[in-house]
Formats: sequence, structure tokens, C-alpha cells
Amino acid sequence: MLQVHEVSHRYGKRSWLERSGSRPPVLADVSLTIEQGVCLGLLGTSGAGKSTLGKIILGLERPSQGQVLFQGQDIYRADKKVLQRLRRDLQVVFQDCYSAVNPMMTAAQIIGEPLDNYERLSAKEQQRTIEKLLIQVGLTPQDASKLPQQFSGGQLQRVNIARAIALKPKLIVLDESISSLDMVHQTQILSLLAELRASYGLSYLFITHDIRAALTICDSIAVMDQGRLVYTGDATDSILESGQPAVRQLVSSILPDHPSGRIMFNG
Repeated sequence: MLQVHEVSHRYGKRSWLERSGSRPPVLADVSLTIEQGVCLGLLGTSGAGKSTLGKIILGLERPSQGQVLFQGQDIYRADKKVLQRLRRDLQVVFQDCYSAVNPMMTAAQIIGEPLDNYERLSAKEQQRTIEKLLIQVGLTPQDASKLPQQFSGGQLQRVNIARAIALKPKLIVLDESISSLDMVHQTQILSLLAELRASYGLSYLFITHDIRAALTICDSIAVMDQGRLVYTGDATDSILESGQPAVRQLVSSILPDHPSGRIMFNG
């Protein structure tokens, strides 16, 4: 489904205010794969390079070197027609649900954007499709006429997810898509994502710093540190025992529900 092959990236030379010489790479020789129907968790602390890698996979930022193959096609070498098809099958849900939408558009217009771009539906067919999508993400057909500010954060993220699945894509990049939500809404969205994956046979790239969320939804986990992949493995509790420093840093950020259990993560 997706192959990232030895991708490196850097952001040019330092400014005159910085020390001389080239800036260190944001990404260095990163390689990973995602098979059909698989959810890969891409973890790391802030600045590890995971969101930059996500942008490169989405075709939003060309890497300094390396390849990104989606369904066997190099997304940075594909012609316009092929790229259009690939973009249909590759969707994204961003962290900030409010900045990801036009505040003047209704939920129906937001969800209908990809349908307008790729489908040729009658007005009635589009309305039925949007209503079905709203129901699938736990909202109601009556929500179609609401503006973004009329939704809670968790509800609006459901609208964004409905937009992402509207074209029945093959892969969805979830870039910190639950980190701005409270624990209750996080749990609800993770459950929804699992249900949609089962229904549509979706693949996910789940970018997060939350190891608990990754263990909930992911099949495998890759951990980044300073632009490099430093750990890969199945999404099992065994990762909690890893001695890899970047993994230990992620584990140490977990706070158990009861204060008496928190001491075990301080070492």
C-alpha cells in the first residue's frame, strides 16, 4: 500500500542569526511500509520529525531525497492524471479540527467537498450520501446544516472523519487527530476509527505522541527520535518494557488513572 524508502529532508541553510553551516536533517534515511488494512502508529516527542514525514507522505512537502510509493506509484514523479487518482485514495485528518475546515461552510458542504471534486452525483444522491456519512460517524442528518462553531471539538472531528472517508480511500493519515480532545472524546474517536477501519478495510498512519492511544488502535508501532526511526515492533504491551531511550521517554509520559500508580513511571 505505502512504501517510504530512505527518505531524508532538511530545511536549507541556517539564517545569519544562527551558527554557520547546514541545519541538521529533519529526517534521515527513514524507511517504512504500510500494508492494506493495517494501522501503523508513528510515535515520537515534539520535534521528532513525525509530522514532517506525514506531510511528505501526503505529497505536501517534497523530500530532499528518497521515495514515497503509494499503490506502487512514486507520488513525486507521477503525472497529473495518476496523482489525481492517488490523492483520491489518500486522505488526512489533522489535529486542529477547527482550522481544518472553512468556518463559513456547513457540515454538509465540508463533507461534500471531496464528492464535488471526484464524483458526479445529483443533489439528492449527494444529500443521501452525506446523511449516511454523518450517521456512520455518530452524528445525525440534522447536523448537516450546522456550522463548525455549533459543534463541540469531538463532534467536529467526526465531521472531518466523515469528509476523509467520503471517497472510500485506501489510506488515511491521522496527524495527532485526537490529541486536542479530552479523554472521553479521545476514546469515542478511537472506537469510531476502529469501526470504520473494519467496515471499509482502511489503512491508517496514526501519528501521535500518545503511546496509550497507539496501543489501542495500532497493529504495529514505529518510534522516531531526532528524524530517525529508532524502534519498530508490534503494538503490544512489550513496548512498555523497551530500554530504547526515546521509547522510555514516551512511556514515562503516561500517567496512570490513580496517583498511587504514577511512581512506577518516574524511573
